Amino acid sequence: MHSVLTRANALVAYTMSVLASLTFLCFVSTFFNEYQVNANIDTVKVVVKNVPDYAAGKEKNDLGFLTFDLQADLNPLFNWNVKQLFLYLTAEYETPNNKLNQVV
Repeated sequence: MHSVLTRANALVAYTMSVLASLTFLCFVSTFFNEYQVNANIDTVKVVVKNVPDYAAGKEKNDLGFLTFDLQADLNPLFNWNVKQLFLYLTAEYETPNNKLNQVV
């Protein structure tokens, strides 16, 4: 006859095996999905103003206002495992002082 500890060990080991296999099946169900969509972006209005920056002295800095239209179908990105998407826009431009500038 097996002791209580032996039976508890067998039950815990079996439970962990089942949970590990279910976790692997959840991983495989979404691993092969394509998480890329095509997006079209058009700038509507671009305004650059030279305004004083009172937070860091009295010197003037450029302040840009950009209005754009983003058209993208994000529905293929959602599945049973995705509840929320975080999107960000990165702008790259060149100036005489710097070859590459990036703004997030």
